[in-house]
Amino acid sequence: MVVELSPGEAAEVANSAYALRLSTDMLDAATAAPKARNAFDLRGGVRLTGVTGLGAPALQQRTGFGYVAFGKGPREGECLVSVRGTFKTSACDWITNARMAGVRGPSGFSVHAGFWAAAQSLLPQVRNELRVRRDISTIHLVGHSLGGAIATLMADSLGDTGCGLKLYTFGAPRSGVELHAEYLTGKLGAGNIHRAWHDTDPVPMLPIFPYSHVPWRSLAHAMKGPGKRVNVDAHLMPEYIRSVGESSWASLPVLQPELGSLESAEAWLAGAADNGGAGIMLSATALRLILSALDWILKQLGSAAGLALLGGATIIDCLSRLLYSGALQSIRLAGMIRNLMLAAMRFMGRVVSAGVNITVSFVQYVLGLLFRFISTVALRAVEAFTG
Repeated sequence: MVVELSPGEAAEVANSAYALRLSTDMLDAATAAPKARNAFDLRGGVRLTGVTGLGAPALQQRTGFGYVAFGKGPREGECLVSVRGTFKTSACDWITNARMAGVRGPSGFSVHAGFWAAAQSLLPQVRNELRVRRDISTIHLVGHSLGGAIATLMADSLGDTGCGLKLYTFGAPRSGVELHAEYLTGKLGAGNIHRAWHDTDPVPMLPIFPYSHVPWRSLAHAMKGPGKRVNVDAHLMPEYIRSVGESSWASLPVLQPELGSLESAEAWLAGAADNGGAGIMLSATALRLILSALDWILKQLGSAAGLALLGGATIIDCLSRLLYSGALQSIRLAGMIRNLMLAAMRFMGRVVSAGVNITVSFVQYVLGLLFRFISTVALRAVEAFTG
């Protein structure tokens, strides 16, 4: 039976991929992952290079994105793939993160266009190394931030290798729509997916619905991050290393969901929309609840959002049309959608009249502000990490 990487080992491996962004010396990665180098031949591993950015060559950049290494001793026959996250000086990385439209992914479901493009630039290199080593039975895929999303889509694609797959991510954004998350969770097995995130980390909150995390319908390892507000430090890989410490996966803390039903979402939104109510400005808990309430509302409207993404629509445009149509269909949903917009504005420190009319343009305006806010904080988190 293959032993999974411990949280400490996986965290070091995720962090070590950054050492190869510009360096071509695998010794740098081995130095950054002292636990893993005892079980995997990191010095003898192969550096991966990847492309991020839009289609035009002038907007693309190829840099080191991680590595492939093979097990030794008790881990003979195992493969380790580590993928780095976004680097602040590479504008191309953030162009990739901003591509909100969906494309058809390796299993036929809609996935994030930029994440899948980056994964496709790495996969041929990984497959080539697997062809050289035909004795591989298990592949461990590890990534932080953008690297976690890429590792997730690589795990989906590598299902045809016949190898067992284990996925470990830290502070990763959502990589595919809910149907993809459900499918991939079943394909890999929820027990083979370890997603660690801090409750004040902004990056795992992106992209917004209809994208969803794996394992599906699981909070995974939801750890308490620093502070109560959306926090830049919560995304730092050293902070994740500190949080997991010497714990096992089973012993890591898990936060319980605050909104477990449409009714609870409706009740919370009613209070959050009240200008005289408790303050929610910049609260990480409030932001999670706003996004959770958005999920509940949209689930009442079906899966049209995920399908529309394949047509090239942006998330904001798609959601705005869906929410407006929902407001027209149901008095109850209209009230929830109005309160959702008011709560989002209060979170951002803005006040709007409770009698405001819900139009497509207004919903687009509020969701656009909210997405830009989360994205700005996420960018600051990456800049803080890569100094």
